[in-house]
Amino acid sequence: RVPFTPGTISMSATAPETKTTKVKRDDVLKKIFKMIDIDSSGTGKLIQNAFADFGHSGGIEFPEMLAAMASPEYEHITFMDAVKKFKEINKSEDGVVSTEEFVKYFLAEFGGVNDKSFEAHMLTIEKFMSRKPALEKLFEHLDKDKNGKLDEKEVQAMLQLPGEAKVTGEQAFRVLKSMDSNHNGKVEKSELVRAMFKQTKNLSEQMFAQLMKIMSSK
Repeated sequence: RVPFTPGTISMSATAPETKTTKVKRDDVLKKIFKMIDIDSSGTGKLIQNAFADFGHSGGIEFPEMLAAMASPEYEHITFMDAVKKFKEINKSEDGVVSTEEFVKYFLAEFGGVNDKSFEAHMLTIEKFMSRKPALEKLFEHLDKDKNGKLDEKEVQAMLQLPGEAKVTGEQAFRVLKSMDSNHNGKVEKSELVRAMFKQTKNLSEQMFAQLMKIMSSK
């Protein structure tokens, strides 16, 4: 069984971007923005499903656009890092991020990155956002006691695929530990989504859908 391991995307600096490259990147970023803009308001309003309430404020305070930061590329970002980045992007300081602010910020952010690395990064985020709903639905299915967390037995059931050798408690514990980024002894939704995406991001859409069907049928 393949272990859950962190993944990174390498970004290397190249010559300054050309006008053609900027236009191309502008279009890509607008497409990403639309995927992140959950309520289709045209602004990065408060998110509904990106992060847990890490600030313990009683509500989600991150902007919708930062839903993409649940992607493995941003797995080490802290609550305060995310808030700081939102403020940097939201130049108008009105509490919402417009398409223009989003595109302008990330064009500058990736200004020293070559086209190949930029496209790889954006494609990963795009794929993550498209597969995130299916992975969240899988979590809901696996969370048999509906407490918002997977324990060792639920992880063991997740790993036990039809026709394979019996998964032991020790194997389940190791996988749980590898996914448990906040070290609370459980696997939360964002942790499962991130880990499963890492494991499946190279699968074709057909194979991914087939795997989700198998795992959700148990």
